[in-house]
Order: sequence, then C-alpha cells, then structure tokens
Amino acid sequence: MIESVARHSGIAIRAWSNLTGVNMVFVRTILLLIMLACAQLAPAATPAGYRVIHLGPGTVATYPAINAAGQVAFTLVSAGRTSGYFYDGRSTHDIGSLGGAASYANGLNEAGQVVGTSVNRDGIENAFVWRAGSGMLGILPASDGGRSYGWAINNRGVVTGSYGDTGRAFRWSLAGGLEDLGVTPAFPEPASGRVLNDAGLIAGVTTIDDEITRVFAWTRASGVIDIDTLGSVESTPVAVGAGGEVAGNRLASWDDGGDRPFLWTRASGMLDLGIGRGTTAWVNAMTPGLHIAGGIGFADGRQRAMSWTRRGGMRELGTLGGRTSVARAVNARGQVVGFAENRAGAMRAFVWSAGAGMRDLNRLLRHAPPTLALEHALAINDRGEIVASSNAGLVLLTPERGRRGGHAVGPIVAPRTVAVGAPLRASVSFVDGDRVGTRGVDWAWGDGSAAPARRIEERAGVASASASHGFAAPGRYTVTATVLDRQGRRTVVSREVEVTAP
Repeated sequence: MIESVARHSGIAIRAWSNLTGVNMVFVRTILLLIMLACAQLAPAATPAGYRVIHLGPGTVATYPAINAAGQVAFTLVSAGRTSGYFYDGRSTHDIGSLGGAASYANGLNEAGQVVGTSVNRDGIENAFVWRAGSGMLGILPASDGGRSYGWAINNRGVVTGSYGDTGRAFRWSLAGGLEDLGVTPAFPEPASGRVLNDAGLIAGVTTIDDEITRVFAWTRASGVIDIDTLGSVESTPVAVGAGGEVAGNRLASWDDGGDRPFLWTRASGMLDLGIGRGTTAWVNAMTPGLHIAGGIGFADGRQRAMSWTRRGGMRELGTLGGRTSVARAVNARGQVVGFAENRAGAMRAFVWSAGAGMRDLNRLLRHAPPTLALEHALAINDRGEIVASSNAGLVLLTPERGRRGGHAVGPIVAPRTVAVGAPLRASVSFVDGDRVGTRGVDWAWGDGSAAPARRIEERAGVASASASHGFAAPGRYTVTATVLDRQGRRTVVSREVEVTAP
C-alpha cells in the first residue's frame, strides 16, 4: 500500500507542478499525511533492537499477561514462595495475598485490573481482583465462603472462574456480585469458566463421567450450551474472539494420537482446523481478530511453531536451526512469539513476522550483558512489547524507541552446590541501560548476611561485581544481587544454592 501511494503521489505531484507555491505545499502536506496513515496500517516489522527491563527474579509459575499500555501481570516462585506481581510501566509491585502464603496472577485487562487466585488465612483458595490503589478484593461464594478460582477478566471488569468444593462456573462483576452460570444434565459439576470476551460470552469446561472434559459457551441469553458439535472425548477452550468465536483443543478419540485445534462459531459450529503435516496440533493463543498461534507435533518427536488465519490457513513458522519450536502468543499486527531450539540445541526466545521470518530475540538485544539468555517469549502486546523468561528471571523487552529502564543484568554465576564453610564465589555482570552510572551492587546470601560489593570492574561497556561467602549450616539458600543506578532504580537477580554438610 505504501509503495502504491508513493507511486501515485509522484504522478500527482508531476501533474500539479503548475500550481502555486502555497497550493503545492498544501498538496505535499496531504500526501505526506496519507503516507503516514498507510504506514500505520502496514504489517509490523521486527524492530532493529530491544531494551531489557527486569520484572523480577524466580521461576515463572503462570503464563504472564501484558496489556496495550505495557503493564504486566505475572507469578513467580522465589525462595520457596509463590507470589503474584504487577508491573505498572515503571516498577514492579507485589500484589500481596488474602492472608495466606501464595497468590497467582492469571489475567489482566486494559484498565490494569489483575484477576487470580490467592490462599486466605484459613488455607483456602479464593478468587480475587486486584488494582493499584485499591488492593486485593476477594471473590467469595455467598453461601459458605468456600473455594473459588479466578481465571480471566475482560475490559469491563467481568471475571469468570469456578467456586465451591464441587466446582461450579461463575460470572462476577463488582456491581452484580457472583452469578452461578448453572448446570444442565449434559453439563454437570465440576465446571469452570476459563475465557471470555468484552461482549460477555464465557467459554469454559466441564467434566462428564470423571473422564470426558467438554467445552461450553455461556451468554445471558442462551445460558450454558454445548459447543462440541464434533463429539470429542476431550475439548477445552483457549481463547474467545471479539465476535464470540471460541478457539481451543480437542481429542477426537482416545487412540487419535493427540490434540487437534478447533474454532467454533455460532454459524458453523465447531470446525477442526487440521494438523498440517504433523500427527497432532494445538492452539496456545488467539487474537480477538482470530489469528491463532500454537504448535504442530510430528511422529518423531519434533515440534513446529504454527499460526493459523482464515485467509492463510495453517502455516509452519520454522525453527532457529534445531528440531523444535512452539508459538506461545500472537498480536494483532501478526507478530508471533515463543521458543525454538537453535543449532546447539539450546532453547531460545523468538519473534516471527511475515516479513522477517523467525528471529532469535537474543540477537536483537541492545545494551545487554553477554551472559543474559532469553529462553522463552511468553506474551506480546500490539505495540510489540514482549514478556520473556531468561536465565536472570522474567524480563520485558521494549522496542528501542520505547521507554527506558535501569540496568540490564545477567544471571548470578556461582556453583549450584557448596560445602559448609567453603567459600561460595559468585559474580554478576550488567550494562547501564541509560548511561546514568552505577551506585553499587548489594549481595544477600539468604542466611541473614549481606554486604555491598567491594569492587566493580568494567570492560568494553560491561560491568561486573564479584563476592565470596561461607555458609555455617547446610540447607538451600537464595543468593541475591541487587544492582542500583544513580537514580535509585533497583534490578534484582537471584540464584538457588544448596549447601551440603562436610
């Protein structure tokens, strides 16, 4: 489209070359505006580089969610504790709990509301909605205050999930409270709402005869309806489109060999999307406009990332030179992210676009230490910002023209085990992302002792700090390095170390 406009605009300028200077300026201005508008509509190209913003150290416990503003909801396990977090675009916040020891962030909307499940003071799981400023609000069954689980939230603040010891699907809003979606002879307990759209359609799953999981759709007008018109032995929903379409995975029979992706619409019912050249395929994500991302499996164990659209059908996206790749998320601009093996067999995060193909995100980083490795791209928004797991924790990648953060920090390099009394030597490398300088590096050893780094060295723009510590008792400890810049921003990385008896 851009080339067409440019070509046509050249003809127009030559044809109007006899106009006055004022008119000519006006014409050129209009043509420039048209070309800029077309550029905004053009398919996204892979940025030349990404900056790294650290979200937090630990192991990813749930798939993170990112909204259009670049806010992120995620769950990490660190030092034996499972916690939900919210990144507001500037800093990361622990969202707390309902009084217990764990919380899970499962969804996020454009207003910055987080939905999930937390353990309360009595050790019972309860669904919640959290928002900065107002904190965590528990979604409790009105009858007995029993269990509830929050799975998804739409942009109107409507939540779906399940509640009760037997499991019943619900819809919740602040104005209307908790509403049971109901059961039918074909859809008994247990059941759970899993995904929903802004129009209020909820898709969920129920278990029949303790074996068969069945997908359902609910609206206020229709109630609970069976949408597995293909009669699968198992089916589960993954995403809901803006028009009420439901995408998910199904197992045609117990000896079918694996999952098959489906797309359900009111007009056509459930459509099997096929398995391409493989023996199985599956959906991991879908945009509101019905661009699907997932994987294809082969009989020899290989996997290939795939995307599906109405216009192009199913398409394999290739690999980074290894045997396996899987697509995890997709945005409205056609960018797909996930993980792929490289030629050495290492797992690496990728971004794919129709114009650039599959690219290793590690090769697109700017101002990052060479020890940092991105392993799995987990989420992407329509601005092209990517959430990825790495060997230094969960990170946010922003196109280089985007917001800036503090230091990009690599993992703590240290032995996994050390004997009591023996020195544990640890080091960490980092790059000053904004060139504001480093205030210092603080070490904490997980046994109550801590100390600042005595010396920071820099070579070729990459700084490093080393430290040594001896442990007095055996056990598992979390070693933490905190890098501070001169503006007070903190970047934290950690590593588990096992201390053994002599």
